[in-house]
Amino acid sequence: MRNSLVGAGLLLLSSFTYAEPLENYFQCSLNEGKTMADAVQFLRSYQAAVGEKWDDYPVKILMPMYAEYAGPGKFVWFGGFDSADMHEIGTWFRGSEWPARFQEVMTCGSSSLWRRLD
Repeated sequence: MRNSLVGAGLLLLSSFTYAEPLENYFQCSLNEGKTMADAVQFLRSYQAAVGEKWDDYPVKILMPMYAEYAGPGKFVWFGGFDSADMHEIGTWFRGSEWPARFQEVMTCGSSSLWRRLD
């Protein structure tokens, strides 16, 4: 079964609310026929949509230069939650067109949630 940002990682994340700064990471790869330019174009569109609702929820693409998870078409999708509510964002995300749009460009699997200790 294809695992994506719509999958277990984001659903799990959306059920928690934390006061501490959190970061989530998803290991992703481009779908067949897609390029990094497609992923960046998607990222910019998603950032604009997210920015209309939350100015404190950064999303980024991280390109591994030296990592176990590296190679052509592989990258990490990052989302940060300094004060943005993960549950609120997750609910918005699941009720939007974004899950299908993610799956058009990329497939994301392994996810991790990190609590940042500043």
